[in-house]
Amino acid sequence: EAGDWVLTPGKFFGDAEINKGIKTTPDARFYAISSEMKETFDNKDKDLVLQFSAKHEQSLDCGGGYIKIIPSEPPDKMADFGRDTP
Repeated sequence: EAGDWVLTPGKFFGDAEINKGIKTTPDARFYAISSEMKETFDNKDKDLVLQFSAKHEQSLDCGGGYIKIIPSEPPDKMADFGRDTP
């Protein structure tokens, strides 16, 4: 069973509104979130740099995070998108 996301600044922050982000809840689940890119891009012969940050507020036995960029897929196929990259 997949976990849920909540919007929160977390346990520690400088500004509660500015520092809001998505948080996984409850612990010990798999999570996935996606967003459609409104415009296609071509980075042929150019570097592609992606960045994200994670704030761990609890003790973790194991964990990890990654970004997957995949070709455009119809929404009905995304429901089957799993942990292994196709």
